[in-house]
Amino acid sequence: MAFKQNMTDLQWFGNTKFDTSSSFLYFIQPKQVYKWSVEKQWKGYHILVSPVLLQEYNIDFSFFQYEINEALFLTEAEQHHIGTLFLQINEEYQKDNYELDLLIAYCNLIFTYIGKCYKRQFNTRQPLYNKIVVEFKKLLNTYYKSNINELPNVNFFAEKLDLSTNYFGDLIKHHTNKTASEIIQEKIISEAKNRLQNTNKTIAEIGYELGFEYPTYFSRMFKKHIGQTPSQYRK
Repeated sequence: MAFKQNMTDLQWFGNTKFDTSSSFLYFIQPKQVYKWSVEKQWKGYHILVSPVLLQEYNIDFSFFQYEINEALFLTEAEQHHIGTLFLQINEEYQKDNYELDLLIAYCNLIFTYIGKCYKRQFNTRQPLYNKIVVEFKKLLNTYYKSNINELPNVNFFAEKLDLSTNYFGDLIKHHTNKTASEIIQEKIISEAKNRLQNTNKTIAEIGYELGFEYPTYFSRMFKKHIGQTPSQYRK
């Protein structure tokens, strides 16, 4: 986890006209390679946390998997609060008999606060993210027109929009109150209904066109959401 302050050239990190801060925070995955190219002095902190330790303490947040260019840009108040927590972690860690549970508690507090800050950033960037939501739905509406015989999934649309899967999923949920998976599922059901009512294709053919490997998978999914089998719905 990296917390940078006094950074002036931030375009590479995904800041937009909605971000006015020169301080930001992001996460680096194990074995992820990155480099810096900066001309001015900056300050900040890094905290290295073992994935094993996070797993042992059952700590997991979706933003752990965000890309570096999906960084969190901090307001002055957020910067002060997070900076204070980083200092407290450093003070405890410098002790000869530091308490691991306390360090983990501080980290968990930071992670929880970061989640709150990302929600604020999603709101601040609403005009930008509204466009992403619209683009996602456009891609979804044209998906089956491209004759792709595979079920649409979140990863596919995240890649199309140049976003990490977790960041994409979180912003969609924040701005629509539905998960990306739920929206995709609704589209599959809508497309299935349309083809069942307006074509003479067999149920197996429709299921295959929608991306289901076996007709039974299609029938099971359809009944789960509609309460009827495709055959019953078609009558």
